[in-house]
Amino acid sequence: MTYTMLGMYSFTQTNETQFEISYEIPDNCNSNILEDKGEYLISIKLNPGETDPSTSFTGVTDTADVIDDSLVVTFEQCERTGTIRKPKLTILEV
Repeated sequence: MTYTMLGMYSFTQTNETQFEISYEIPDNCNSNILEDKGEYLISIKLNPGETDPSTSFTGVTDTADVIDDSLVVTFEQCERTGTIRKPKLTILEV
């Protein structure tokens, strides 16, 4: 059975230079956001000792700065069978 580690997600512009990123992950996972070269990577990983993502999801909220008039976010799902990247989103001319 294939599990997805990313539920619903949304982006809300909070001011001229920042967005609030809200997304759902399984309740036995954790997430981390990292900015590199003007793009954000949100990694979703299983908690230590877990083998499969839960089917119950919990909400997470992060804040991201607009860089060069755009916001680029890639979600990285790190499952035990390998890494899956899904999706990559770009918001232009903010």
